[in-house]
Amino acid sequence: MKYPALICIIFILFFPKKDEKFPISIEGDWIEVCEETERVYDWLGLRFENDTAYEISDFGLLAKGPYSIIENRIITDESDGIFEFTILNLTEDSLTIERNGDVIQFYSRRLEYDKDLKFNSISISTYRCMDLCWEFDYRLESNGFEVFDGKYNTQTIGVRESKMNDNLLGKVDSLFKWSNLKCIDPRSVPVAMDGWSIKFDINYNDNESIAFSTTDFGVPFRLKPIFHLVEKHLKEEGLK
Repeated sequence: MKYPALICIIFILFFPKKDEKFPISIEGDWIEVCEETERVYDWLGLRFENDTAYEISDFGLLAKGPYSIIENRIITDESDGIFEFTILNLTEDSLTIERNGDVIQFYSRRLEYDKDLKFNSISISTYRCMDLCWEFDYRLESNGFEVFDGKYNTQTIGVRESKMNDNLLGKVDSLFKWSNLKCIDPRSVPVAMDGWSIKFDINYNDNESIAFSTTDFGVPFRLKPIFHLVEKHLKEEGLK
């Protein structure tokens, strides 16, 4: 019977612990608060999810490794070593940590949700790259009407009009409300150089608009889920 007891001891010692000192969970997405002139395009913040810490950037999520909280310290077990941050303040809406002598402030991404943000149309144009990438124009309107124009290397060549089903349209609308669109500066989005070139033109609310060109890798983090959802939809419909 000593072996089950030993297993329990090992489990207690090594399972990531969340200290009871903080009544508010740190789990979720935390976006760095920084001055407009200091913003670095690809760095956004941190995600804590299911005992794993991630770095959030506009180029995607990077898993840092398992994390634990001991007293007021966040300890991450990363591939290149053990790292430690000090929690200076934690509320439902804000997180302040000290890392390598630098104090960094974050806000909860929950604050980015805007129930009144509505898209009128989302247009996506893609261009061929070394004869490998798909080239097409796509437009989705708020009522679900969509137009696909396949130009190169697509399953469907030419114009196809259709109506997106209400369930999928609702998902696009929900993701759009999380897009924090008004804070995306087109000047900060990297211009397409190599890879699959993509142009976005979005009209929203009272005829406001935003347009920029980038690559599939450089699509802003908050718009990536919409792009991937549309891309999957076009594949399933035999268009892309």
